[in-house]
Amino acid sequence: MNLRNLVPALALAAVTAAPAMAADAVPAVSFNGWVDTILAIGDNDADDSALTAKDEESASIRFTAQASLKANWKVTDALSAKVNLWFDPGSEGLNMREAYFAWAINDTVTWSMGKYIDHIGWLSAEPTGLYTVNNSLIGYLETYGNDVIGTSIKVAPKDSPFSGEFHITNGYYTASDALNGGPSDNRENTDLGFGLDLILALGDKATLNLEFAYDMASDQNAGALPNTANLGGDVFLVGFNATVTPVKPLLIGAEIQYVTAGQGEDAAGADLGEDIDRIQGLLLANYAIEGASIPMSVTGMVQYVTIDNGGLEDEARIGAAVALLTNPLGSSNFGLNFELGIFDESDVGGVTGADDNGFVLAMEGLVTF
Repeated sequence: MNLRNLVPALALAAVTAAPAMAADAVPAVSFNGWVDTILAIGDNDADDSALTAKDEESASIRFTAQASLKANWKVTDALSAKVNLWFDPGSEGLNMREAYFAWAINDTVTWSMGKYIDHIGWLSAEPTGLYTVNNSLIGYLETYGNDVIGTSIKVAPKDSPFSGEFHITNGYYTASDALNGGPSDNRENTDLGFGLDLILALGDKATLNLEFAYDMASDQNAGALPNTANLGGDVFLVGFNATVTPVKPLLIGAEIQYVTAGQGEDAAGADLGEDIDRIQGLLLANYAIEGASIPMSVTGMVQYVTIDNGGLEDEARIGAAVALLTNPLGSSNFGLNFELGIFDESDVGGVTGADDNGFVLAMEGLVTF
């Protein structure tokens, strides 16, 4: 389950995991999206490089921009579809992150198929679902995996606190599995990914989520190099997260995940190395400041990651962030957010003494429509 509850200070229009079923005449098409702009100032332990003339050790100041345009349409009362296009100058300009249909077979069961953002994790894939600005130590850069192409069955009995989804996909941890075409050379032609997402909603006070994902073979985390006779290892993830609202202004989020990844085997069937095991977690609190002239909320988040690098040095990462989220124009479609994040990483990649620490100060302008 990826968090889709938005920052209380912004109250932006929620983007759900499936298209909304409008009550007006069919066919009906609606559009929504966002523009996310960030100014980030940061510094880390990077050393000067002999390959460049610039001062690699100095702090950096950079602007970034992303945008999303979504089209949702209702084909019949039971069938809807969605396309989600991301525009990112840093990734060849255009990325189709979602393109799927959802068929409500009855009031309880929905069948979907196509490309979609996977079910793994508490953190949202989209900035409109985040309480912080800077990239996370966990999440979509790491063990949340990639977008997927596959099918799912969602079971959500009416008036029941329980719901669940079962997924069959091309895979979770090889980026090419979210593209059309055959599997990579490091996967068998019949290798697939399987996922399970179980949710217990306790009214408006808490949501508990248990997740599983299994990828039969993956390029990521594998000792095998691409385009060789080696096969990537399998990956298994189990995670638990919770969202709790003890009082109206306060939201608490927590997550813990365990991931184990094989490093693959060569053409003779010999293992290329020990499994890589990873445990990671986060704790977040968001408090909406009531009565302020400008709607705002404050967020604090701590993350910790430990990695057993399969015989190499164990790796540890810790990060902390504090963010101020504001709605200065009184419009629910514009947020001006600020964040200070610090991080400390030791023995990166299993290399003794390969440490990295630093800070990032960011300002974000986020607009939705």
